[in-house]
Amino acid sequence: MGAIGSTSSATLSSILLTTVPTVPEEEVSESGRTVQTDWIIGILMMIFSLACAIAYYVILVTIYKDKELSRMASYRFMFFLGIFDIAQCFPHFVTGIFTIKQSVFYPGLAKAMGVIATPCYVAYAVLTIFLSFNRLIQLSSPSLDKVFFGGDRWMIWIGMASFFWIFFMLALASPWATIRYIPDWYSWDYDYELSGSFYVQKVEMYIEVGGIFVSAFFYLLIIYRLVKTKKRFLISKSYNAEIKVLIQATVITVYCTVLNVLWHNYSWMLPQNLWSYTALNFMWILNSGVYPIIYFIVNKALRDRIGVKRSTTVMGAVSVFQQNKTKMERTDTSKSSSAEQNQATGF
Repeated sequence: MGAIGSTSSATLSSILLTTVPTVPEEEVSESGRTVQTDWIIGILMMIFSLACAIAYYVILVTIYKDKELSRMASYRFMFFLGIFDIAQCFPHFVTGIFTIKQSVFYPGLAKAMGVIATPCYVAYAVLTIFLSFNRLIQLSSPSLDKVFFGGDRWMIWIGMASFFWIFFMLALASPWATIRYIPDWYSWDYDYELSGSFYVQKVEMYIEVGGIFVSAFFYLLIIYRLVKTKKRFLISKSYNAEIKVLIQATVITVYCTVLNVLWHNYSWMLPQNLWSYTALNFMWILNSGVYPIIYFIVNKALRDRIGVKRSTTVMGAVSVFQQNKTKMERTDTSKSSSAEQNQATGF
């Protein structure tokens, strides 16, 4: 009896073990990601990239439709800088899908995203240098401003930035160099098995890191010039402009410096783990939102234009007050000239 009972118990337990389903544990990859983090990170990438693109679109439409702003070289630089920035949002959105699905679907598609994203960021970095130089010249010497940026000469600067854009597009589209998104690590990296990737990455690093310090130098000269002007004329507008330039220069320069230095030197400055790479990737995505946010907060000219646009949309385009305002603007030429000079500096 005892032997039979023990045999029956063993048989019953084996049947229960084989019939009761076990709950599978969530799979964790070598990098440390899970299916849950894939969805969270992927959705956040798509949300942030779309939000940055929309914010920049509002700024660009405002500049494009305003004849007074669009004829200034500084705002033209801002416009094209925004185009390159918005273009980066598209591959960031697509890589959010790559992250959720943990697949690039087709190697050519992954390569195409790199061909779009990196060259646009390089052109953005170059235009940032040109924009800071433009503001310095506008503030320092109207005669030099005409020499460097008068007439259609601003197009030469846009052409030079476009040259860097085309150069990197051709380099990364070639079979010798590639930067691609790696879904398992939520980040980008060059394919160093290709002979040209090392050299393309080094050229990119010199442009982006070196350009940030050049821009910072120009902004320091701008601040010095504004402080000197305030002491000479003792006017409050110089102080206000100084604070605005300081805020803009500090936020943008510090952010881009941290991003570029860490991006190109992460191997000896950050822990080699999934979340370090993820943070850097999100810094790149959010970089497209830094300019529109800072411009909107600091730049009164753009805030006024966006406010006028909203008021005309709500109340209508025809207004007696608007007609009176137009008459006053025609008679007050000195104030218009002063406002144009403030806008030329970006405020």
